[in-house]
Amino acid sequence: MSSDGDVISVKASEVEAKPTRWLWLRWLPLKMFSLLIGLPGLGKTTVVVEIAALITRGKLAGDLLGKPADVLIASYEDAWSETLRPRLEAAGADLDRVHFLACRDRGRVLDLSHQLGAIERIARAREAKLLIIDPLVAGMPRDDVNSHRDQDVRSVLAPIATLAEQCGLTVLATGHFPKSAQRALLGMGGSVGFSAAARSILVFGLDPKDASGARGPARVLAHAKCNVGPLARSVKVAVGGALVFAGDVPIATSQAVIGEECDVSADDLVLADIGIGEAPTDHAVRFLRELLADGPYPAKDIPDLAADQGISWRTLERAKKLLGVKSKHEGKAWYWERPAVEEDAIDESDE
Repeated sequence: MSSDGDVISVKASEVEAKPTRWLWLRWLPLKMFSLLIGLPGLGKTTVVVEIAALITRGKLAGDLLGKPADVLIASYEDAWSETLRPRLEAAGADLDRVHFLACRDRGRVLDLSHQLGAIERIARAREAKLLIIDPLVAGMPRDDVNSHRDQDVRSVLAPIATLAEQCGLTVLATGHFPKSAQRALLGMGGSVGFSAAARSILVFGLDPKDASGARGPARVLAHAKCNVGPLARSVKVAVGGALVFAGDVPIATSQAVIGEECDVSADDLVLADIGIGEAPTDHAVRFLRELLADGPYPAKDIPDLAADQGISWRTLERAKKLLGVKSKHEGKAWYWERPAVEEDAIDESDE
């Protein structure tokens, strides 16, 4: 190794080659950042809780099979007492191995940029092997990070990935894909930084081959991306009700059961959840609404994102006009932004 100021150079011959270690074989690599995405309301958190419970009992296929480990959970939407503990109990978790993370001042939101050092110290002290962030965008600082700006997203996710590597744990973050997405790897909307940073991406959705509908138990967990190995086969997941007790008081909760392998792909899940057969202009309008929901977006990137979802430039321009989207110059770049109140309604007869 040699150095020049703050920069070092290391010969490849001095770096030890190591095989990938797995928290969950072929699905979740250890020492890396992964994503689980899907539409809201289908039970993503219940699936994550099931994975956590299996880890605390050493029951998850992978390098920790037979070795119970601790789990950290940073949950921004679900109550510990009323939601998460009942689900953990229903899943059979070792509750002494599960640790909820929050600010000492519960009125503040746990910030993944400014409080990552404290999270790392807790992870090391507990020898945790999984950190769950549910959902990811809720922990990103809102004042100085734009979740639609690739550079901002990477500035938050890079230190999280470093934490995973240095602590030897898996970071599993959850997120929603927008209904305008037509490919799994376009999930999380806004910025490609999310999917680029993740070494593995899991997609959870309704089983398109099941006729029970959104309220039924049939779900599928599929693998959309893995940088360190082949994709795992999709598996069926049943999400249903469960009952646990606080003393003599029954508490209704939910439970996920991971079942047999199936042939449904990640992209199949996305298409099943968004619906197919939508008019081109309606699809383009929905795409722009979701893309611009959190503020202005770089104009140079929008045509390519639209093209990835089958939206032509002509249709995109029509949707832009219908929504009253404006172009504005900021610094050296142009941005598209929606007005405070949309100026026009969609004329269905226009298509």
